[in-house]
Amino acid sequence: MGRVKEQLLDNHYGDIDTADYAYQFELWQKSKEYVNMVNEELIDTQTTYSKSDVNEAICYAFGAVKVTQSEVGSDVYGKLIHESIFEYLNR
Repeated sequence: MGRVKEQLLDNHYGDIDTADYAYQFELWQKSKEYVNMVNEELIDTQTTYSKSDVNEAICYAFGAVKVTQSEVGSDVYGKLIHESIFEYLNR
């Protein structure tokens, strides 16, 4: 009988543990720390480049890539342009 009781308590303890985590998560979602974390994430997703920066980067990229699209294929050409744009924006 002791083993059955032990197994039932172990199984039930897992449910209590899960319920406690769910409750703690719910409390955390309502906290100021959660709101601050979400706001920081939203700030990180905002654009950091002006339209003129992007336009200059595109012009730079097309000038920097010296091969044609027919020579390397559209996929490689697109990656080269993409790489050149971010190279310009991150300097």
